[in-house]
Amino acid sequence: MSLLSSFSPVRWEPRVYRGSLELASQVRSHVRADLAAFPDELACDVELCASELFANACEYTASGGQDGEVVRTLRLPGEDRLRLEVTDGGFTDTRPTIPDLTGTDWFTCERHRGLLMVAALALDWGFYPVLAHPTLNLGLVVWADFALAPGQAPTGLPRFVHTA
Repeated sequence: MSLLSSFSPVRWEPRVYRGSLELASQVRSHVRADLAAFPDELACDVELCASELFANACEYTASGGQDGEVVRTLRLPGEDRLRLEVTDGGFTDTRPTIPDLTGTDWFTCERHRGLLMVAALALDWGFYPVLAHPTLNLGLVVWADFALAPGQAPTGLPRFVHTA
């Protein structure tokens, strides 16, 4: 006898924000609302990482420029994982990396620790280009996966969650 899972992948409607750090609190509030049915600890971790990735998009890419935007999405690709994605406007030479700091440098630096926090809270993280191009960065999707224990995902979620 085989046990087939009745799980269906779930996507939340993307949320689009002006690329302004002033909107970080709105990003956090929306994550909390979108994940209201999930365990509080998980929602807190995703909220913190979403805020950090949003800030990075605003600070280091064209998203933070005039008319820049940042897109935040959530999805359940499997019953054991929740994925956060933050898409930036690109046009930068940098890629998301955790700085190579040693010893007490981590304790004394004022910046550049956000991705270390994302790496600590998420099961895994990474990025991929919005559109592959040989010479231009046309935007990156930075993602972070969060582990879900059996039964942590709410039952009865539709395949597409509207976020109005």
